[in-house]
Amino acid sequence: MEFQRYFQSFTDYFWEWENQIFSPDSVFETITIPNGQTIGYEKFVFEILEALSDSNFPPFGTLLLAITATNHDSKETIDRIQEWAKGIEITKSFPIEHSFRLGASIGFMRQLSALPDEYKTGERRLKMFQTIFDGCHNRISTEKAKKILDEYKDKRHHLVRAGVKEPFNDANFIKDFRTLALLKKRFPTVQSILYAMEDNPHEDLKDKLKEEILEEENLSDTATFVEQLINDDRTFHVGSLINRLWSGLHIPLHHNHPSEQPLGGISDLTNKGDFDKLVISEFAYDDDVFMSRIANNEALYIQREVPPEADKFERILIIDSSLKNWGNPKILSFASAIAIARHPKTDIKCRVFVAGQDFKEVPLENIHDVIQALSELSGKLDCSQGLESFFQQNKISSKNQEVFLFSSEDSLKLTAMKNVISTYYTEIKYVFEMEMEGIKVYKNQNKGRKMLQHIIMPLEELWKKEKGDLPSHKYSETDFDNIPLLFPVERSYQNIFYYGTDFYTYLNGNLFRFVSNEFNKGFKKVASNLPFDKGDFAIKTNGKGERFLLCYVSDSTPKISIYNIDKQELKSNLVSNEDFNDLKVNVFGHKSEFYLTDGTSYWRVDDGLKKMKSEFSNLINDAFVNYSIKQNSFVRDFMNSKFKYSVIKKLKGMSIVNNHFEINGFNFTHLEFSKRNYYHPSESRQETIRFEEKVKLILKNKGTSVIDLVQIIKQNTDKSLAESKAVVDEELGIILNNVTRQEADNLKKIIERGSAVCYIETLFFESQDGSRVTNKDGILIFESSKEEIPKFYIPFIANGRTIMASESEYSGNDYFITDSFLESIKEKDFLEKYLDPFIQNVRQHGTQT
Repeated sequence: MEFQRYFQSFTDYFWEWENQIFSPDSVFETITIPNGQTIGYEKFVFEILEALSDSNFPPFGTLLLAITATNHDSKETIDRIQEWAKGIEITKSFPIEHSFRLGASIGFMRQLSALPDEYKTGERRLKMFQTIFDGCHNRISTEKAKKILDEYKDKRHHLVRAGVKEPFNDANFIKDFRTLALLKKRFPTVQSILYAMEDNPHEDLKDKLKEEILEEENLSDTATFVEQLINDDRTFHVGSLINRLWSGLHIPLHHNHPSEQPLGGISDLTNKGDFDKLVISEFAYDDDVFMSRIANNEALYIQREVPPEADKFERILIIDSSLKNWGNPKILSFASAIAIARHPKTDIKCRVFVAGQDFKEVPLENIHDVIQALSELSGKLDCSQGLESFFQQNKISSKNQEVFLFSSEDSLKLTAMKNVISTYYTEIKYVFEMEMEGIKVYKNQNKGRKMLQHIIMPLEELWKKEKGDLPSHKYSETDFDNIPLLFPVERSYQNIFYYGTDFYTYLNGNLFRFVSNEFNKGFKKVASNLPFDKGDFAIKTNGKGERFLLCYVSDSTPKISIYNIDKQELKSNLVSNEDFNDLKVNVFGHKSEFYLTDGTSYWRVDDGLKKMKSEFSNLINDAFVNYSIKQNSFVRDFMNSKFKYSVIKKLKGMSIVNNHFEINGFNFTHLEFSKRNYYHPSESRQETIRFEEKVKLILKNKGTSVIDLVQIIKQNTDKSLAESKAVVDEELGIILNNVTRQEADNLKKIIERGSAVCYIETLFFESQDGSRVTNKDGILIFESSKEEIPKFYIPFIANGRTIMASESEYSGNDYFITDSFLESIKEKDFLEKYLDPFIQNVRQHGTQT
């Protein structure tokens, strides 16, 4: 049944088995799109499955979509599949299962189609499929995959039953297309697919450096320029698109003179040339004969000498600055122009102009030039006047010049633009038509216009992702905002402070806010991973509503730090302690200002960390007295409150025993975690599925021999030389990620044989099917490998009743919820809807021990 279910065809679906032939090595001739193109021959498809069987199978429909996308001239086929898929009317019986983006699926197909041709044929195509489908969603395990292949080899005729179409199935449609959509998240660009492949020719050239010259930096000026654009908020949107365009834009990067064109064969051999061009067979002669042939000009060289010739070829890039090209089209235009002009491999001179009512040349040599060019705007509806002026004043030589025009699709539809483009048809070679999230590239040739390519630019995804990769130091993470529960926090009375009516506590790098001053609710996490180990804290807000956290550390040299919670920016400064005379210093916030006081004098600290002594004021003194009274009263009430929970923040073990969770030796039943401290006579016969711990290995101290450490990391991981060096250079660099504890332990021992120090941090516990359990500051997060099963959360407390919650429902202790949108349901209903499906899915794939 597994065999037939995997290869089953459906009525009104995008593929079908075609033409039964019953040859010795095939049952059907091809798999095709109904009334359309061939996807692949049966024999070829099973060769791909054979290559994938060592890891896992993707859903069969997903594989066929990927094959279709990498076939020759796949654009038309992808468009046809997109139109068909848009017309599918999905039932809404299970809306959660159906929440996927068809656009992402089609986008990933177009991404595969945009791969270089060498990656869409032969061994590299198989390697690409292995790379993208390794560990994909809705996968078929290796064991089942091999059984399916064995049945095909032994009982090939069973495939006939799969060729008998069953009625169209919503679930199968969603599974096939959703798997592809999720791959889009994993591989957001063409370049990310290439980088994931072992034999990727685009990998960083630093991989090929010798260890002896490891210290040398080989960053190109172009790469540095793009990084500068990304790092500046004014050019971020342009800069973050350039790498994407470099990976997808198919424009010639070099210009060869006619005398330099390689002709092939004997015509490229000559008796004169540089020694590095010697034909390799010359080195077969003995030394005397070899030197004689060199001296008498008898030796053969692979490339003939060419006469010196001035390279006057240049490209002229004209960007529309008129009203119709404002907004996203303008950003895409500048990104495209920079991608062409500043490509690291191009040797063609480029000049850039902006055209509106007139035209103007703009340099793009540095970030300031780009900022200035972006500010060049025209109030005209189109740039036809500017183009007319440009071509009248500049004679274009088709032999030595190429003109590129960048404008929006709306602008190009205007009559005035059509007329000027028609008039100067022979001068304009390429036209880039900007859409809101895409670029169409046309080439003028043979009295017509040919579309060379259509580049999809998912701007929201690119800008969000790239901005997350900026090399700025961020101390907070925001994923806790997605947890629909209040946090349990262990008791601490040291760092409690307030501003206005809100009280806060700082604990182990986390800032929490008391949701209820009556202590009958949990805590709202405000910020996480903050860089303060100790100190006295105060909080305030400014006129814009931004929240600031002050930390004062009273060591031998006092230090003041201010952290902007909303912008995630940190400023720190050492201060003189002469004013304090070794007295106890308190900090507090009052009327949007921070103050330090030793009990008699007051110093105001501005946002620039300047400490200024304030004139003694009864208002400030009264504010501090009131602050202290209110703070002490709150701490006293907190100490006397009855809501005290023992929070467990570390995961040490995770199992499913007889359909119940067992975590760190605690059984989870009836909304409570109870310790297993009694003997089970049938324990040896209990059905147990154990989750495997996944960890990351983090470098704490690089030691004295950096080069040796880099070599160790390169030799013992799949990282390149450049990546290994980056790990060592980074503060708390991650050496291994998402590996077993044993793997991390083994490498840790090797690394610490030298002077380096590293440590292991638990990420999550994972079952064989890919389901995960993570402990996020005392809240357990359960994520099933099956997309249809929603994520749910359980606070890990050992001395009281807890809660189970999803994004929309909960059951249990109201202490952990706010008066919000969550709907209360019965414990039995929550178990049946969330926990039981999670457990059953793990059991279906898990290993029993």
